[in-house]
Amino acid sequence: MNDLAKQFYVEGGDAKFEGILILHENRDFSWAELSEKVFDLPRSWFELSHISKEERVEFVCDLWLDRLPFHPKAHPFFFQFFARLDDVAIVVVKKEGEFSSEMVYSLADNSTFFRGFPPAIDQDISLFKTEIGHGLPRDYLSFLKLHNGFGKLSEAGLLNMDEVVLARGLLRDSLLYGENEIRFEDHLVDPNSLIPFYEDYGLSSFQCFFTDWYPNSEMGNVYFSGINHTISDVKHRKEGEPLAFTSFLEWLVSYLEGMNFP
Repeated sequence: MNDLAKQFYVEGGDAKFEGILILHENRDFSWAELSEKVFDLPRSWFELSHISKEERVEFVCDLWLDRLPFHPKAHPFFFQFFARLDDVAIVVVKKEGEFSSEMVYSLADNSTFFRGFPPAIDQDISLFKTEIGHGLPRDYLSFLKLHNGFGKLSEAGLLNMDEVVLARGLLRDSLLYGENEIRFEDHLVDPNSLIPFYEDYGLSSFQCFFTDWYPNSEMGNVYFSGINHTISDVKHRKEGEPLAFTSFLEWLVSYLEGMNFP
């Protein structure tokens, strides 16, 4: 892992981890021993930690390409993204007495790292879809089977399913009972039409699926600013402004490239 990741995964640091286990550096533990304590550790992740780092990067890249629907911009970018990695590591952390697992995507140039959390299972995704009540984009649902929660550095900005449900309720209530109106083109935006899936921490702002916008066959997504209570203009995109994206994978590419919203 690069230096930034090593600085993050330390006991007693800013993340307040009580224990750290980098699996490929500690292969003395059996699957039976680990699975008794780390309930969310997938067996495939454990096995991944027992091959070389070059094989780990190649395997996970193939997994992304296989599981995510083809996108003409995203799939070529994924090849580039994985080519920039020096490792894909599996880390077990202990926090507040509980163990959990993370997949760490470490960039070789030491510019950043990404953290992916264990995948969602089909049963939980089905319940999630029912609770949301809208046909969520297929590429987003496919990504949940890779990571149910994903982020850069210390922030897990791409919310897990439970966090999506919670954030949606909080955002909806704040808009329904607040004083600010949101407009999209020439009409008011129904607060129920925004489904936040990424949180811009510290700004009360979210990237949201927008149930009133279907640029292709599936729902697009827009940036909701908690500062001025506006959403992205999907027709007049200006350089430097938060963008609207026609698909989840289009947004994901921008996120992995390092887009920072104001």
